[in-house]
Amino acid sequence: MQRWVVLSIVGLLVFSSFGFVFAQESFREVKNSQVPVSSEACSACSSCRDFDVDKALGEVNLKIENLTKLINQKEAELQGLYAELNKTKSVETLEKIVKLEDEAQLLKSDLEFYKRQELSLELIKKYTRRTPYGVEVLYYRLPREDELVREYIEKVHSVRKDVDLKWFIAFYRQAGELTFDEYVVTDMKLREVIKEIKAGNATVEDALKLIRQRKEIWDRIYAYLEERDKLQTFKNLKELGRKQTIMKTMGIEPYGIYSNVTYYNELGVKYSCAEIIIDGIPYCGANPLKQTLPSYTYPGTPSFKDLTPIAVWVGVYSSSEPNTDYYLGEFCTYTFKKESKLHEYWELAKYYDSRAKSVQIKYFYDGIAYNPSTGEYQIANLIWQFECNSATNCWVTSYRPRLPDPNDPLTIPNGEYVIRVFSRALRSNCCRSSSSHDNPYGCHWSNGHCNACFAPDDSASQNFPHEDRPTREYIPQESN
Repeated sequence: MQRWVVLSIVGLLVFSSFGFVFAQESFREVKNSQVPVSSEACSACSSCRDFDVDKALGEVNLKIENLTKLINQKEAELQGLYAELNKTKSVETLEKIVKLEDEAQLLKSDLEFYKRQELSLELIKKYTRRTPYGVEVLYYRLPREDELVREYIEKVHSVRKDVDLKWFIAFYRQAGELTFDEYVVTDMKLREVIKEIKAGNATVEDALKLIRQRKEIWDRIYAYLEERDKLQTFKNLKELGRKQTIMKTMGIEPYGIYSNVTYYNELGVKYSCAEIIIDGIPYCGANPLKQTLPSYTYPGTPSFKDLTPIAVWVGVYSSSEPNTDYYLGEFCTYTFKKESKLHEYWELAKYYDSRAKSVQIKYFYDGIAYNPSTGEYQIANLIWQFECNSATNCWVTSYRPRLPDPNDPLTIPNGEYVIRVFSRALRSNCCRSSSSHDNPYGCHWSNGHCNACFAPDDSASQNFPHEDRPTREYIPQESN
């Protein structure tokens, strides 16, 4: 009887909301029998043995259909309110419109989230096939990476030419986040204009213009996230296909799909992506998304606890302030600096790329938060953001406060935080089939900066502390 030794058996396909997470298993000897599946591992799975792309597409399309109906209902209500506003110019009607637009926007975020899932699933279906050994990537059919890179260099007019798919994935992710900053500024202006209308210093038309701008900004955000997920899907398919090709040249037939999970940017340990397998072994699928935490416009404030510092992300730009068109790259670290030492990140950025003229710094914290809109606790991240354009000139943007203790960024108090929510923006579904010390929570949507996996959130969102101040606050920096 022929015996097969299967090396590093089977990774997984979990994309977008199914987010391409990768697994690695130790050597296993397989006779002509199926690989055993533990009942404990199966408990977290939507389907342990019969992963079906068409079925997954059907489920996603149903979600899209239901969300579209809900959005159409909101849009019908809005049309009536806009007609009323056109006649009355009533501030009360305007406030109803803003509230309903906010509700519709949350539904649209979910809709676009599932549309990105649909896109990834369609690509998976197009470039894979099922075999007796599992799912196989049709490596020869995939677009060449150099052709994709050349296409995107022309599309974004990047300031760098020595780039790859990984760079463009980070570029589009960061473009979405920077555009979200633009949305926040516009939204704050809208709130101020409503106050000015009540005081007789602005008109309803001023508010309507800002409402239209908010919608346009979200359209740009969705376009960036779609490009990010499309490229991420291509990248992972190419990596998986390459591994399969190598295994076949060794005379070993892969049981499924394999990929390495080692990351080289100091991150990737806290929530390593692991232990989901397509065929015969657990498929954890997408954790059901929980409701986003309420932002400052919602009655009630989320209360955070068990907050723990996880990682620091630094984006590097060749512009005087962070700007999508001048993105150079990113790096990550576990080292949190005090406000007086933020210049050290600047020095690292200059070392990363001598053309650096500004950086964006994010401090990521893990924790859980009480969601007053559901009355339950859920896993949530909290992110403080700084920007610098020299070794001595750093600031927080108008809606993000300083760290709670400027002298000790590692100490963050539990309590209530008014937040800005970048909803349904996370992609990586970092997963373990059972709890562990490194990842005690099982499967969760997490941040994927620097190819790592950290700061999970049950709603696939990023949460930024909010501060209602219209001016930029500069933080004095020590030179040494």
